[in-house]
Amino acid sequence: MEKVILLNKPAGMTSFDAVAKCRRIFKEKRVGHTGTLDPNATGLMIILLGKCTKLLPYCLKNHKHYKAEFVLGTSTTTEDIWGEVIEEKAYAMHTQEELDEVSKSFVGDIMQVPPMYSAIKKDGKKLYELAREGVEIEREARPCTINSLHVEHIEGNRYAMDAVVSSGTYIRTLIKDYCNALGELGTMSKLERVGIEHLSLDDAVTLEELEELKEDANFLEPLKVLDPIYPQVEIYNYQRILNGKIMKLDNHNEPIVIFKNDKKVLAAYELKEDGVYHCLRGLF
Repeated sequence: MEKVILLNKPAGMTSFDAVAKCRRIFKEKRVGHTGTLDPNATGLMIILLGKCTKLLPYCLKNHKHYKAEFVLGTSTTTEDIWGEVIEEKAYAMHTQEELDEVSKSFVGDIMQVPPMYSAIKKDGKKLYELAREGVEIEREARPCTINSLHVEHIEGNRYAMDAVVSSGTYIRTLIKDYCNALGELGTMSKLERVGIEHLSLDDAVTLEELEELKEDANFLEPLKVLDPIYPQVEIYNYQRILNGKIMKLDNHNEPIVIFKNDKKVLAAYELKEDGVYHCLRGLF
């Protein structure tokens, strides 16, 4: 089976559970995904079935578009409303001008300290496992990019955030840091991933639709989930590619290229010091 699914993950389900559900629906052992969503988050996940799991290292991962909500006046252990409250503070009202000014200060390349409740590993153990044991360790700040950020007031202490960010950015932490810059405590109350690069939640299917339609569901062409940083090179006589032979490309000097034939993905090739491209991985 060679299928790519744009899945609209529901709330209350882990990304692992969503993958397991797809495995059962399609009776396919090889199933992967390109980016984890928290159990209480909803929205877009790229699910790869069968041979398409080979595409995983070359899939879209940046310009992830999120719509979130948060509340002022509360801080929790998990940086969202599903955690234990650890601090409360009276909050102030803020004008749109104030919100826009703080938003501008976050746009661009920033450093972010990942939350304890995350899947990052320390000495072979996930941080959230340590957090559940009551252990908190020092985390190194990591670079991330905020491509765009807009915040507006909803009502009372509720606010909405629209953000486009790089892979590895924690929206919970972005909200916490944003509120700190406002002089407030803040906690995420809702999160939805609505886009990844050019892919939109509007084109995604639900698990219920997959169960009902199965092979007739709306699948995505594998080429459409490849990261644009890897040029796609059309090749017609592709027997050399199928055999993993070296390739010389006169009009390319990119580190990695993806060879394709029509809509079929063939292989990833890497430019070596000898000036020719060598096969990294067959993708067919």
